[in-house]
Amino acid sequence: MTKLTTTKPTKKTPGDQFQLLWEKIEKQKTRLAGQEKRVRKIVDRFNDEILPLERKQARTQYQLIERLLTFFSRKSLTQWQRDDLFRWIQDELGMLSTNPFIEDGLNPSELLIRAEELLKQFYPQPEAPALSQSEREDIRGDIYRELGLEIDDEEVELFLNSPTEFMQRMMEKMQADDLDWPEEEDDEEQGDRFDTKDAKSVDGQAEGKALIHRLYKQLAKRLHPDLEQDASLKAVRHEQMQQLLAARKENDIYTLIELHRQHFDTDALGQLKKQDLDDINELLRRQLRDLERQYEQVFMKDSMESTIWNRFRHVGRISSDQNFAEHTKALKADIKNNNKLLKHLKTLKDLKQFLEDRIYG
Repeated sequence: MTKLTTTKPTKKTPGDQFQLLWEKIEKQKTRLAGQEKRVRKIVDRFNDEILPLERKQARTQYQLIERLLTFFSRKSLTQWQRDDLFRWIQDELGMLSTNPFIEDGLNPSELLIRAEELLKQFYPQPEAPALSQSEREDIRGDIYRELGLEIDDEEVELFLNSPTEFMQRMMEKMQADDLDWPEEEDDEEQGDRFDTKDAKSVDGQAEGKALIHRLYKQLAKRLHPDLEQDASLKAVRHEQMQQLLAARKENDIYTLIELHRQHFDTDALGQLKKQDLDDINELLRRQLRDLERQYEQVFMKDSMESTIWNRFRHVGRISSDQNFAEHTKALKADIKNNNKLLKHLKTLKDLKQFLEDRIYG
């Protein structure tokens, strides 16, 4: 019986690994650039076609809620009419308060507070027993875990009795805390204070940091704008220095090596020892993972652009054009309906008739 001979796979050298990682990063950068272009196209189209309608819909809904609130305290309303009206207001407020496209000058929180005040006036709740100290501490603990804020006794009472005002105050506190954070140190200042031990404690890649710093220094000497007398070329040098600074700050070894290849006759890699190349490969692996995360994050980020992209992008058989057309149609219908209600709901008699029609058709 003849035995099949197997050859052991040849282990990739650091140079082979570098080439493979380099090619993967090039592909991922191209992929990411294409995605950014597609996202930008959708977002720009949204801003042109949909955003004005979103704001108009929010404005008419805001005006409708204001109108409905003026009727709520009228004494001639029956209990069922007031109940139905309040449910209607709550539904409209729920939609408006989660709308991210409300234009400046409209404050849904003011409407929420007015609705809470009317709720207390017409639907009084039995007075709750005083909180024990342990119950207050539980509330403080929950707020700290959720928002990272410490609250006092007054704010505990506000949390219990007026959630909307409480959240407004917490937002103001968080914004104030953000302003109090110390500014980040300049990357140049940080680099001057790094020793090998500190660098290792930061990311375990002291050697990679040192290599990045070395390549940066070589390129900075070659590209510094002050070395160029011609004004137009000085501007080019300035842009290159900005690119270089960004690459150093982001540990972008790919861009540093690419710049080195462009501006030096010798190959940066040819001057490296095996340990240097191992360090570069580890940095490239990290950079590749970061690029892959960036690509995926556009689908998961809690940002306006990601929200727009996920809502209107081409998915399966549903094209972006179809998504835009359907959303435009729905917004125009909402605007038309809100304007119709604002036109016809001018008196309490109008409202009562409308509530009758809602129930009995």
